[in-house]
Amino acid sequence: MQLLGFTFSLFALIVTSMPIGAILILMGIIMSLFWLPVDIFGVIGITTWETATNDLLIAIPLFIMMGEIMLHSGSAASMYRALLPWLNRLPGSLMHTNIAACSMFAATSGSSVATAATVGTIALPEIEKRGFNERLFLGTLAAGGTPGTLIPPSINMII
Repeated sequence: MQLLGFTFSLFALIVTSMPIGAILILMGIIMSLFWLPVDIFGVIGITTWETATNDLLIAIPLFIMMGEIMLHSGSAASMYRALLPWLNRLPGSLMHTNIAACSMFAATSGSSVATAATVGTIALPEIEKRGFNERLFLGTLAAGGTPGTLIPPSINMII
């Protein structure tokens, strides 16, 4: 009977246009107060503290620093220019070059946002040179940044 009440209150909160994430957190805390034999707030505090003081988190600023070093040293631009002749035979070669460069940079930097920003600054001058559709070109840069979360070691996998 309690489960039916929680289900009803879940749908009632959804109807009020409350954000789904906040609803799920709220319902999880309320349901754990009823069914867990431990103090849920103590467990949340301990888990948060142990996660925040993990030694692996030092890799995040180091990933970001490595991406900045690659951008300012010119090695990211060299990587992009090296990929251009390899993928030049394919239709939409610059789009494939964007995806390949983003994948390679994401494998080293670990951040999808840093990947899209770095490769974007290198690749944007190529739009005018080659006459590509700007919206499609920028779409490949945005989509190319997502392998940053999939290719280990990524920041999301560390967290």
